[in-house]
Amino acid sequence: MNEQQQLMASVTRRILSDHCSTDLLDQAEQGQYPEALWTLLEEQGLTTLGGFEALGGGGGDFCDVLVVLREAGRYALPLPLAETLLGVSVLSALGVALSDGPLVMASGQFSLDAHHRLVGRGAKIRFGRDAKTLLVVAERDDQTVLCPVLASQVEIEPGVNLAGEPSDAVVIDQKIETSNQIVLSDEGLQAIEMRGAAMRSVMMAGALEEALSLTVGYALERSQFGKPIAKFQAVQQQLAVFATQVAASTRAAETLMVTQPLNLMDVAIAKARIGEAAGLSAEIAHQVHGAIGYTKDHRLNHLTRRLWSWRDEFGHEGYWQERLGRELLADTKTDLWQQITAMG
Repeated sequence: MNEQQQLMASVTRRILSDHCSTDLLDQAEQGQYPEALWTLLEEQGLTTLGGFEALGGGGGDFCDVLVVLREAGRYALPLPLAETLLGVSVLSALGVALSDGPLVMASGQFSLDAHHRLVGRGAKIRFGRDAKTLLVVAERDDQTVLCPVLASQVEIEPGVNLAGEPSDAVVIDQKIETSNQIVLSDEGLQAIEMRGAAMRSVMMAGALEEALSLTVGYALERSQFGKPIAKFQAVQQQLAVFATQVAASTRAAETLMVTQPLNLMDVAIAKARIGEAAGLSAEIAHQVHGAIGYTKDHRLNHLTRRLWSWRDEFGHEGYWQERLGRELLADTKTDLWQQITAMG
């Protein structure tokens, strides 16, 4: 990271360490939206980071966004920061002025008819109820269009994901002005998917780093048979496996954080590798902690439940492993081994 990114990470970490407590996470899971924390993030310019300043954004690039989101993952931030920053990046790339408040992408079975009526339903829309504006991806004839829609004008069917965060269904039936029907190219759709996958990758990496820190700390403090459980060889082996998974995840995430623009290979490797690490590492973390890790007053379960949710969002590791394989096989001019070694 460069000096500016280190400063961004430090500012974000300080805000979240002071305000994103386990109590706040519990309250958010019970339906209390942490408005004060969102306002604080807005005041620091973190909710519009990566957007063009001429369009109302906070400046910076997508690498800066990923630096901030790794910290959000580390603290299991229960706010639509990633969703909003994805919307900011999409609108900025399309040259559209940014709106105030949380932005959330919404995809599903949405279509626009010849009378410009947007109709459809989308499921598992993260933080749908908390959005001010929904960026709806819809089909119009043989085109895909993006339609900004005020969340107050749609029907929300509340739901939650494994982490207890809002994961709502959205039902829409309303007329859309032609000025709010923005055509998306195939490249634009792929860019949205890649950005979303990169965001979830760095958030998982941050959560994994924090889960490892909690687990090592617990193993050093918890005593059994007169000594810390970290002294037992079986536990040491599990912690070593955990640490290697986190190291690989951190390396993959940091590659994304210094690569501008994103490329498919790096995103596929990161989302697949970190998703794989999330499953194995969460299992070890709970094995070491025992029952206490599942209790509501312990921070670990807030991290692991998000890891289990995030690994499926924007493509499970199996999806990205297949994408990576197809990309490698598509290059018929370069030997496969040379392609692999060239990645470093």
